[in-house]
Amino acid sequence: MTAVAMTTGYLRLELRRLRRDRGYLIGSVIMPLVMYLLFTNLGSLTGEQKGVAATYSMISMAAFGAIGAVLNNGGQIVEERTSGWLRQLRTTPMPPLRVVAVRAASGMLVALPAIVAVCLAGVLVNGVSLDASQWVRILILLWLGVIPFALLGLAIGHIATARTLPVMNMLSYLGLAILGGLWIPLDVFPAPLRAIGRLMPTHGYGDLSWRIAFGQSMSVGDIAVLGAWLVVFGALAAFAYRRAGRTT
Repeated sequence: MTAVAMTTGYLRLELRRLRRDRGYLIGSVIMPLVMYLLFTNLGSLTGEQKGVAATYSMISMAAFGAIGAVLNNGGQIVEERTSGWLRQLRTTPMPPLRVVAVRAASGMLVALPAIVAVCLAGVLVNGVSLDASQWVRILILLWLGVIPFALLGLAIGHIATARTLPVMNMLSYLGLAILGGLWIPLDVFPAPLRAIGRLMPTHGYGDLSWRIAFGQSMSVGDIAVLGAWLVVFGALAAFAYRRAGRTT
């Protein structure tokens, strides 16, 4: 069997697994959707202020849901390590980087429902209005920008145990979301926290789409930050996969 055929077969296997496991997928959609509707409809904002808040929060919660979905993918990896599937996978000639890439690509699919659901709520409930070009660019960036977090989810899944996984996921999920400004804009943070927040991958991820939504140019700094974290999380995922193979 060629390397391409083996990779394609493994990808098909991962996609079938995702179709069978819909429980955490639903959870990753419901929580950010409910949070978005609460954040934008329980306050006293009206008129233009409410429109700005609805657009800003739509991107924030879509990003938050996408990140949560790909991080939750690590739970499946812990189960597969326990069942012995990882040992079997390592007997194939597929190199670690290819395995990690396939898992990340399949895991990215679980991010799409959260992104689409929150954006639909923005339009149908809060009347968010953007032109077609803005919508296309935002949706693409929200989907592709989740790749570093998909790699982080793989790394956690290969490092954690069934007992430590929920804690590691929650700390990563909430810590990155809060520090990166997905819950509260960085402008209201003290200066030291603002400086830290701008270095978080979550801020670069959200800011690329915020800028498009509000008619600004994309920031090279955001791209550089997100790219740097992509390299870091990718290396961590490959290392964790090799380490798990030696200890499983």
